[in-house]
Amino acid sequence: MNDIFLKRIKEYFPHKYNEYLECLNIPCTKGFFINHLKGSTEDIKKIIDFDYFPSDLSEESYYHDEENIGKTKAYELGLIYPQEIAASLTTKDINPDEINTVVDLCAAPGGKTINIINRLNREVLLISNDNSHLRASILSSNIERMGFDNVIVTNKETSVLAEELEGFADLVILDAPCSGEGMVRKYPEIIDNYNLNNIYELSDIQKKILEDAYKICKNKGMIIYSTCTYAFEEDEDQIISFLERHKDMELIPYKDSKGSKLEGAIKLSPLDNTEGQFMVMLRKNGEVKDNRIKYLKPVKEKLVDDFIKENTDISKYYLYKHNDKFYISFMPLPDMKHNVLKYGVQVGEIINKRFEPSHHFYRSNHLRSYFRYVYDLSDEEYDRYISGNEIHAETDNHYYLITYKGYSLGYGKCSNHQIKNKYPKGLRRVV
Repeated sequence: MNDIFLKRIKEYFPHKYNEYLECLNIPCTKGFFINHLKGSTEDIKKIIDFDYFPSDLSEESYYHDEENIGKTKAYELGLIYPQEIAASLTTKDINPDEINTVVDLCAAPGGKTINIINRLNREVLLISNDNSHLRASILSSNIERMGFDNVIVTNKETSVLAEELEGFADLVILDAPCSGEGMVRKYPEIIDNYNLNNIYELSDIQKKILEDAYKICKNKGMIIYSTCTYAFEEDEDQIISFLERHKDMELIPYKDSKGSKLEGAIKLSPLDNTEGQFMVMLRKNGEVKDNRIKYLKPVKEKLVDDFIKENTDISKYYLYKHNDKFYISFMPLPDMKHNVLKYGVQVGEIINKRFEPSHHFYRSNHLRSYFRYVYDLSDEEYDRYISGNEIHAETDNHYYLITYKGYSLGYGKCSNHQIKNKYPKGLRRVV
């Protein structure tokens, strides 16, 4: 095993060094949390068809050993989100009443974004960003699957966001790029490639992104900083240095802080029956200049408006157009200018002078109750639908919200008692 890695582990766990090394021979833990915006925990558990058990670290999360969780009904319906148990703890002590605007700076694949929306359990405006276009696309897809509405997905450098969103957010989430020491059970190659220069370089990157987070955070707003590493340079020392630079910031202790030399922070490892995670909460108590962000100008488009009127009971909404696609929102959305993958819920687009609705429109949690035409699948029909097959139905000719046991799955268009399957090809699977 890498000698440098072993030396560092002795520094991190001086009294439990051997115990930690023994943990490396145990398979990594796997967890998930329930999407409360979809329904009650009790009802959602009825859909989960694999073994799981509660975590003693978080009442929100559960352990599981399912190899193909992405092929389960609970996953496909957006009822659960796979996430390390430790990672789901980062937002556990926030006060939902204080949060109306959130910026997640390094969000992909989406766990922290989805976790905070799930925890707030009400309408907030969230800008979820990743500087990798590929990762931002995965982030966008996960948000769509979970049915979340007022999320703007961007693909920008955090320094650009800081200029655009100065003093904007009640909460800034920074799950910083890190050396990943806490994930060695899941990715053993981390040990083979381990070197201190990587830690120092990442520490410099984290410092810069923390400055961007500080700029975006409004007065009395909060920053949640987290990593999945044990390195002091990336964790405690990083935060101590940040607090020294910004006297208007204070550390807000977690209610059950543990494991860190920084009082009030949380640091977990396989010794806690989870993977590695460091987290800390900070609050800004200084003056911040007023944000002058501009908002998108709503549009009118007869084909889109007629479709919404014909198929839903939605009466008041904002309609936006971006990159030839139309988006719907119940609140004004800020103009993020460029490198935007999604402005909330995509309604659809006009193709050859015809309106074609989008999958996300029919996955939205908030819009579910507004649809006039709904078709609920049987177990057999569910398997046919996710395989891309048509469904025979004694129904009228309309677009239909397709559900399973009341949970939104997608949509289809009925003609002559056949519902043409509109489930995205990339999501289909052979059953």
